[in-house]
Amino acid sequence: MRRDQTTLAIGFLCIVRMPRCLAGSALFIVCLLAIAAAGCSSSLTGSSGTEPAKATIVKFLDAMKRGDETVARDMLTRVARVKTEELGVSVAPPVDDTAAYTVRECEMVSETNDLAHVATTWSDVDEAGATTSENIIWAVRLDPEGWRVVGMAMKIFEDMPPLLLNFEDPQDMIAKQEMVAAELTKRVAQAKGQTAEARTARGPVKAPAQVK
Repeated sequence: MRRDQTTLAIGFLCIVRMPRCLAGSALFIVCLLAIAAAGCSSSLTGSSGTEPAKATIVKFLDAMKRGDETVARDMLTRVARVKTEELGVSVAPPVDDTAAYTVRECEMVSETNDLAHVATTWSDVDEAGATTSENIIWAVRLDPEGWRVVGMAMKIFEDMPPLLLNFEDPQDMIAKQEMVAAELTKRVAQAKGQTAEARTARGPVKAPAQVK
């Protein structure tokens, strides 16, 4: 996992969690499991009926990029707003000026047309000047006050399933943040150990013979 990828993942994990229990969550979890099965690369379709859901994501991500805590929080569901405020969790963590996002396809995933998935790509430039991109799918629910962000699915480690995250339980979000940090620490230690073993196997590096 790349360093910039980890920073992005932990940044988003500052406001989200894997679903444990959510009002009306059965459909939500089934839909996010479908995303996981597709590896966060679902081919979504769009229609004029999904434009309001996409507009919510645009407003939410714009606010995150600006660091506008008030607007970003307003784009969450009512439960998510209450829970994150109770724990003092920021919903607009710092984002680099070089970061940019693209909102792509949107698909209704419930028969009652009150739950949609919005596909996005978040891009940034790392310290070496290389551009990296990550795909994120957001779950947006139609509440009485309008379309609001309720969760997301994101691939963090290539050899592990995507995290299925929900904004309405920030306590579990903290557990996911700790899990990602612990997994990253373990992988860095393993990589260092493999490098040390490789050097030991090769033996000491000998200086080149001098030509007389």
